[in-house]
Amino acid sequence: LGWYGFNAGSQLRIATPGASEVIGRIVVNTTLSAAGSGLVSLAIATLGQWRRGTVNYEVPAICNGILAGLVSITAGCATVHPWAALVIGMIGGLVYRGCSHCVLHKLKVDDPLDSSSVHGACGAWGVIAAALLTTEEFAAAAGYQRRAGLFYGGGKLLGAALLQMVCILAWSGTNAGLVFLLLKKAGKLRRRETYMAAAPEEDLDSSIHGGAPLEPAEHGSGNTSRAESVDTSDPVIEMPDATPDKDQPAA
Repeated sequence: LGWYGFNAGSQLRIATPGASEVIGRIVVNTTLSAAGSGLVSLAIATLGQWRRGTVNYEVPAICNGILAGLVSITAGCATVHPWAALVIGMIGGLVYRGCSHCVLHKLKVDDPLDSSSVHGACGAWGVIAAALLTTEEFAAAAGYQRRAGLFYGGGKLLGAALLQMVCILAWSGTNAGLVFLLLKKAGKLRRRETYMAAAPEEDLDSSIHGGAPLEPAEHGSGNTSRAESVDTSDPVIEMPDATPDKDQPAA
């Protein structure tokens, strides 16, 4: 729900002529993109399980898919047609799943929340998508310069988008690199050897934070906890027999 306030609220006005129409378009585009990306992400996850011989609907897949769609449409939520928002979201779901797979299996980087895929890769795709599918009419109505995306005869937006991505990567990469370097020098970047010796097979959630992280089940059917299984079924409560004893007189 916060994304509706973020995207629609960024218009900063509703009473001025045409503002309500722009906000309505923003809400519709935000919804369509989130739905399209969530369904694509869930379909890919379900197809992978089906190929392994089992099917369970993964909640993280659809939740992160929805987030991927929301991130993908943010840049162009006010300046693209609803059909374009749906396409942007569906491609965003593909971008999320592909980047998540590459980060974990190709780069061997453990990103538990898929933040780099959802916010990084899908954010970059959203900036490019806005530069491709923005219309002059919608851009002017939203208060921006009257410029069209590449698919509508304009090319400056794409150049600006690519330059923006380079600047963001340089800024965030430099600052993050400095922070990680300081943490490495201070010996805080990785868990201490004492924890590794005591629990070499456990992760930080279990060995330090006392939690039980979610990981894919061995049979590939969704997520399960590393913690010992706990019987969460409804407890059976034995009720006393309300029938009066035959040997005792009735009250």
